[in-house]
Amino acid sequence: MNRRVIGALLAGALCMATVAPAGAVNGGGSVAVQEEAPPETLTVKQMGLRAVERAVSENNASVQSLRKTAAGMDTGSSLSEQFEAQGGALELQIKQYQEMIGKMEEAMEQIADKESDLYKTYEAQKKLLENQRDSLQQSADSLPVQGAAAVMQIEDAVYQLRKQADNVADQLTMAAQTLLISIQNLQYSQQKLERQLASLDRSLDVMETQLSLGLVSQYQMDTVRNQRDNLALGITNLQTQCNNLASSLALMCGYDAGTLVMPAAFAAVTEKDLKAMSYEADLEETLKNSFSIWQKRNTLRQAQNVYDDSYDSSVYAVQSAREALAIEQESVEAAFASMFQSVQDCRGTLQAAQAAEQQAELDFKTSQLQYERGMLSRLDYLQAQDTLENAKLDVQTAELGLVSAFNQYEWAKRGLTTAIA
Repeated sequence: MNRRVIGALLAGALCMATVAPAGAVNGGGSVAVQEEAPPETLTVKQMGLRAVERAVSENNASVQSLRKTAAGMDTGSSLSEQFEAQGGALELQIKQYQEMIGKMEEAMEQIADKESDLYKTYEAQKKLLENQRDSLQQSADSLPVQGAAAVMQIEDAVYQLRKQADNVADQLTMAAQTLLISIQNLQYSQQKLERQLASLDRSLDVMETQLSLGLVSQYQMDTVRNQRDNLALGITNLQTQCNNLASSLALMCGYDAGTLVMPAAFAAVTEKDLKAMSYEADLEETLKNSFSIWQKRNTLRQAQNVYDDSYDSSVYAVQSAREALAIEQESVEAAFASMFQSVQDCRGTLQAAQAAEQQAELDFKTSQLQYERGMLSRLDYLQAQDTLENAKLDVQTAELGLVSAFNQYEWAKRGLTTAIA
């Protein structure tokens, strides 16, 4: 199987291009006026990690194309038929030569003088026919071995393509899931900015009164207003970024350009999930399923199949492949160790965020009591409320971080150790 063909198929699967329609521009005199297109109606689909994985596997055009190509490749059946037909043709020729030899022997029996030139001529012709028959017989005898080797080579190439197609599907799926988590992170960031915006608006209301009383300067007022405008712009940019990512994710899931894929509620990583993690057992599973290790091992196998210790290049190829395999195994082990530790770190971050949330709840109850008794201003009370809501959002963000780390860890066990940020 031509490696360039396989490489081209795989490279095509990872190439994605999106084209945005340009707005129409009408010229009128010396002034060009750009007409705004009517707002497009978008379909929003809420999906979790498993739903995204299923959608990519079933609907992604690149994945389907690769798998269709792999499934449609000749697995060697037609090649076997060709060798069988060739074997049949050889047997027929052998039979014809045998008949010619038999007729030659009959003719030789009719000659009384075995020392005559005619007899010797027939004898030489018979020997030539026998040599031709024996040569054809050797070819026929070797056909099964040649056919089996050719079929094995074809089937090996098909297996390699299917293996690589599955790896591309896994990479696209993991990328789509990472994109989904990124969208959720952006939404959390947007919520925090919106809370900051509401707090600034409250501060501006107070400053309006203070400005009229001469307690603050116009410069201070304008500074806070600029902060407010920048914050509002940041929220708008986040919304646009979320929609762009959601549109890209929809395309990866096989939906049309009028669809946005937004995060549904993520399944939490439970203590049972964390306790089920076993470094040694999971590492063994990772090494067994690693696609990159399989690639290096396959290269070593191919080098060993053509190994000849009389050629330096052959010896070097095997040695180089063996070293590359060892390096890749070390790399996969290091990546797995990093992912294992990342889960533990995210677990610690979540526990710290939960402790901070508990403290924020206690502080808010104190502020609430003080507010009810007239000991705290409404502005300070609302600020304490914002602090509690931010603490809750920090917990949600930490939970999402743990979900992301654990999801990458699970992918590592399935053979994909390339973390996608």
